[in-house]
Amino acid sequence: MWYLALKHLFSRKAQTFLTLIGIIIGSGGYVVFTAIQLGFQSFMVERLINRTGSIFISSRDEYITKNSVEKTFANPSLYHWLKEPSGRKEKSTIMHIKKWEEILRRFPEVVSYSGQLSKEAIIDSGTFSTSVNLNGIDPKRYGKVTNFEEYITKGSLQILSQENNSVLIGEPLMKYLGIKENGIVNLTFSDGKTVPVRIVGTYNTGERGTDNRSVIASISTVQKLTNSIGELSSIILKVEDINQAAAVANKLSLFTPDKVESWDQKNENFLSMTSTQDMVRNITTISFILIVAFGIYNILNMVVNQKKREIAILRSYGYSQKDIIFLFLIQGVILGVIGAFMGLLIGAGLSAKIETIPTAGRGMSHMVVSWDVAIYAKGFLLVVGSSLLASFFPAKNAGKLSPVEIIRGSM
Repeated sequence: MWYLALKHLFSRKAQTFLTLIGIIIGSGGYVVFTAIQLGFQSFMVERLINRTGSIFISSRDEYITKNSVEKTFANPSLYHWLKEPSGRKEKSTIMHIKKWEEILRRFPEVVSYSGQLSKEAIIDSGTFSTSVNLNGIDPKRYGKVTNFEEYITKGSLQILSQENNSVLIGEPLMKYLGIKENGIVNLTFSDGKTVPVRIVGTYNTGERGTDNRSVIASISTVQKLTNSIGELSSIILKVEDINQAAAVANKLSLFTPDKVESWDQKNENFLSMTSTQDMVRNITTISFILIVAFGIYNILNMVVNQKKREIAILRSYGYSQKDIIFLFLIQGVILGVIGAFMGLLIGAGLSAKIETIPTAGRGMSHMVVSWDVAIYAKGFLLVVGSSLLASFFPAKNAGKLSPVEIIRGSM
């Protein structure tokens, strides 16, 4: 049966070759396209988690409403609002910090954690000024939770704890202010207080919003400058398994009224974008598979029409309808397996070549591709599966042919 299948395929070498080329292009294109997209998504997710942590604990936003205010009145019906109260409650710090430290030490899923205190300020160098976020971090713990140290171009996190009123700023912000390392700039806060701070280092994450607006200092420095001793605005956590971050966050949220979000919950907009990319990839995959299926269907359909006499001879020799169907299914499988295997090899080779292409992005020196085995396994199964499906209809038609009808049709 295998011999007859190969003989049928080789009887029309040009068409078989062109069909095989189509299968190779389809499977190879699937591998390259999927590897690039999944590689880039993995890079962005890893970059996002490494920079912001796995879980983010912050104060829950609470807003003043008519009902919340009326609860403080003995008899709310005696009052009439000319203008109903609104707005956010002033407090924006984490409650029960010491309790959180006790909880996090008991959680085996939590690898490390670090507190943060963020305040808004205006930075100026005498000539130029702009609004910034002053972010206080724990220099000893922050590097264990994030990979921020990789983006520091001058100085280090440890200097922040060694020198009072010292800060790190983004290189673009430093260029805008027109100052150099160890230069002095002023920070002005919402209460009108202005204090001088020294620039002891710079960083460059490649994200314009962060590099232009974020000033890094130690928590103790920010607390002292803003009269907020003992306060934290957030705690960032690193967990062992990022895929379990949401589950861990849900457990932690049961302990206090503070807001606890995992990296995927906090970045729903980004993940919705990756979902759109996945949809585009699936549509492209379907297109590749249709190319493969149409090529196989076309050649086998032509073989059935041109090999009617041979099919009649086989039926007269005792081959059953199932045997004829199996014969043509074998031809589809042969084309699918050979084309898929060669396509996956070519796709892997192109992926390796693409991975060496340099990029200008910060933190991404070369193109990133995914080498997940599932890509190749899925590609192989899709191609072989579509080959079987495309072969079924010509095989079924061939099985229906009877020797008598074929001989009558040729007379």
